[in-house]
Amino acid sequence: MSGVFTMQDRQDALEFVISVASECDRVVALVQVGSGAVGFRDERSDLDFVVALDKGVSMAETMDLMHRQIAGRYEVLYVGRDEARHLQCFVLSNFLEIDIGYGGYENAAAWKPAFKVLFDRSGTVEEKMVQSRAWMDDKIFGDKQQKDIATARSSVWLRLMHAATAIYRGNIFRAIGELEYVRKLYIDLLGDRYRLESSLNREIDRLPEAEKAAIRSTFVTGESREELVSALQNLTELVYQELADIEMPITKQMLYDYYKGIV
Repeated sequence: MSGVFTMQDRQDALEFVISVASECDRVVALVQVGSGAVGFRDERSDLDFVVALDKGVSMAETMDLMHRQIAGRYEVLYVGRDEARHLQCFVLSNFLEIDIGYGGYENAAAWKPAFKVLFDRSGTVEEKMVQSRAWMDDKIFGDKQQKDIATARSSVWLRLMHAATAIYRGNIFRAIGELEYVRKLYIDLLGDRYRLESSLNREIDRLPEAEKAAIRSTFVTGESREELVSALQNLTELVYQELADIEMPITKQMLYDYYKGIV
């Protein structure tokens, strides 16, 4: 293998993973997730699967099997394995990424709307995944939202104060770092509200244009005091607007009082 994978390379790898999983007695079902489940986003989309196992079957042994089979067929640049998270990742020499999650078929649930059951010996996995959509988003994003709100309530105002002080002292990189921290919190809160994955801004491009424009207003591309102050003020307004229903230890007005004479 050489170069970057083609769509035919990806299709061949897809069919190979299906053949390996279907020939393994340990595997009850194989589900394709991610963009590939609905036709792939583009020619650079990778492969994502969930392997559903029978009760009592060793996940570690099944991971070993998939590793042997894939490494036996392809030149593999990287193998990542996280048994605690039930995840396995392969990057082939043509840069095709194959991600495989593992779980018991009796607990099958769709973490994202897009999925395709490639085969299912039990005949129950698709129904379980469809039914799970009624509550899965609330569980995923609801729990995360509460954690993100708690984090923002306890730290966002302090980070804004630190950013203002850094601007006053001329500590440009410190100021930028504090502002980036606050922007990340803000994006997490937006992601929770819109039910989008915010880790590494993964799905944030799907936000409405007005929300993306607001995020852009907080970017710092230079080192001038004016640009830093503008980003600080915009972030203050946006974060406190997002947390309007949350009782904050430090109010927005108290922050602006702190900024006086500093920025």
